[in-house]
Amino acid sequence: MITQLGASVRSQTTDVDAMLAELRLDNDPHDVEVAGMSLHILPGVLSPRLSHAPDALISKWHIEPGAAVLDLGCGSGVLGLAALRAGARRLVALDINPQAVLTTKINIERLGYADRAEALQSDTYTALQPGAQFDTIIFAAPYWNRKANDDLERSCFDQDHKVMAAAVGGAHVWLSPKGAMYIIFSDQGDVGHVMNLINESKLRVRDMHIFRPTIPGGHVRIVWELSAR
Repeated sequence: MITQLGASVRSQTTDVDAMLAELRLDNDPHDVEVAGMSLHILPGVLSPRLSHAPDALISKWHIEPGAAVLDLGCGSGVLGLAALRAGARRLVALDINPQAVLTTKINIERLGYADRAEALQSDTYTALQPGAQFDTIIFAAPYWNRKANDDLERSCFDQDHKVMAAAVGGAHVWLSPKGAMYIIFSDQGDVGHVMNLINESKLRVRDMHIFRPTIPGGHVRIVWELSAR
């Protein structure tokens, strides 16, 4: 659906396969407004037109003025760019999907943050330079314990939650001593397993927020705020 202003209308779905099928029909880029930002979304990238996870995470994070932010699995760039709007000084956005990296770069330019932000292709933290430190790490995790067959599916599927394990297990290396990592997850994934991963990491749970479904048949969302032990 397209409004008269040319921006796609946001909607919600509880069926991940239907959502992915709809995204695969998008052969052309589209624009969508999220958190007061007009974002340009290329084909092959999870669009906040259909995902409302960013809204939940943004509602619970605390971005310190001047913070250095790492957006892990940046997708369209929505979370990192919202962090800059909230007062962050610097953004590094990472994604394994080259289309997501290109989408984020486009949105960095469109919103005027080219002097404070960069987007890099990376398998979790592999593109970071040794010694890099961040005050805030943001991770909109893939929920479903399923095999991903392409880059688009990686945004939703994480077989055996191996990406989550790498993200949580390695975060302490890049997180400043007083920094925080924010993760959004869902009861459509294995919450108990993820809690075990957090308990086994060098992070601790500072806070946890539960979001009940807002549509019939919807899923519960969880936001964890983690800090170094």
